[in-house]
Amino acid sequence: MGIGKDIETRGHIVGFREEIASAAEAGQDDFFGWFNNDADMESSMVRAKWDFAYHVARHLLPRMREPHTQRVLEIGCGGGRLLSAAAGYFGRAAGTDIHDQLPRVKEILARRCAAGVELRRTDGSSIPFEDASFDAVYSFIVLQHVERIEIMKRYFAETFRVLRPGGLAMLYVGRHCRLSANRSSRLLLAADMAMERLSLRGGYKELAAKVNETNLRVTLPFARKIARETGFALLSWTVSRKNLPDGYARFGGQYGLLLEKGGGDGR
Repeated sequence: MGIGKDIETRGHIVGFREEIASAAEAGQDDFFGWFNNDADMESSMVRAKWDFAYHVARHLLPRMREPHTQRVLEIGCGGGRLLSAAAGYFGRAAGTDIHDQLPRVKEILARRCAAGVELRRTDGSSIPFEDASFDAVYSFIVLQHVERIEIMKRYFAETFRVLRPGGLAMLYVGRHCRLSANRSSRLLLAADMAMERLSLRGGYKELAAKVNETNLRVTLPFARKIARETGFALLSWTVSRKNLPDGYARFGGQYGLLLEKGGGDGR
């Protein structure tokens, strides 16, 4: 997990890059554990298969034709755990992140039979790939860490740009979850969703959090509004689950939006 120094002392992007570099120097298990708190790389990769299947694949694949021939992008690929899983579903997979350890991630993925994955570093607010170059884009446990709502909006716009007409996106954003996080009660989930309007009066809240903690929470209506204004059609939404597979019944801290870029049926 992250060291947790204040963002304001170094700047958001610098803070993430420094702490990820420190984790990489400490060893492979520390590097993978930094992104999702698993004990070691193997545990991270095993859980990734469950995370990807539940949070991404089950939403995208039923709406896609022959995904094994198509190209997918992950925003915020971290140590590559979800990309390793994605490579088993899609013909071509790519990832982007802000840190400097992508060559290391590429080597690890190649050893795990995902040699064709393409990785590019981002500046923290854009996607360094060409227009209309992906059939699907996903992001999980990432957009809750951006420090400003404008950056989140930018990523929605960038996702729209790099998708082909008819392409799909599965984007997760941080939610207000004071009562329902790590709980299975739908009543508590409903209570949190009702309380969002009071706690996040403008539709979102930027938090002075520490590196690798939640920096941005948004209400579901506000996230849907951003998606519509970007040009997306909202197909469905969901709430993340905590620590799959053992935590299947417990709610996580994110809303997931399944979005479609209009303009054709090129899925």
